[in-house]
Amino acid sequence: MARRVAWAAGMFAVAAALAGCAGAPATTEPVQGAPAPRVTAPEDAGRYPGAPDGVVDEDTGEVITARPVPTWDAASREGALEAARAAMAAFARPELDHDAWWAGLEPLLTQQAALDYAYVNPANVPATALTGPATVVEETSVYVATVEVPTDAGRYAIVLTRQDAAAPWLTARITPAEEGQ
Repeated sequence: MARRVAWAAGMFAVAAALAGCAGAPATTEPVQGAPAPRVTAPEDAGRYPGAPDGVVDEDTGEVITARPVPTWDAASREGALEAARAAMAAFARPELDHDAWWAGLEPLLTQQAALDYAYVNPANVPATALTGPATVVEETSVYVATVEVPTDAGRYAIVLTRQDAAAPWLTARITPAEEGQ
């Protein structure tokens, strides 16, 4: 028994010594005379092709397909303006019962927006009509746009998103625009 205790104590001492040798965290200071680490430039990214079409993503189970990259051009702007007008027109109908209101609005929304607006009571929407042309006010990303739409209750900011150039603009958020912008 004493032999086992001594053996266990010895193993504990070895383990403790090895743990102490694990070392302190590595310093971020470069070693004198060592070559600088190679940083891959962003232009190198084009050398590595993405996954080929038809491959199944192991994490999501989705089939990978190439998607056309959108650009900001006249067609994109007009598409964003039309999507914002349609969303605001569907939203600004407080006279409808919830089911009819929702049937017109829900297809124009992103999945998250559909969850966010599912329980809105249309009777609480102050706007009842569009009163002027929509205007793109933010287009810093080819995938997201903010469009302001004037209504009889003031301007509304419609945030739109799209997945790619072939996908429709969908509404992510409908909020009264801040005055004074």
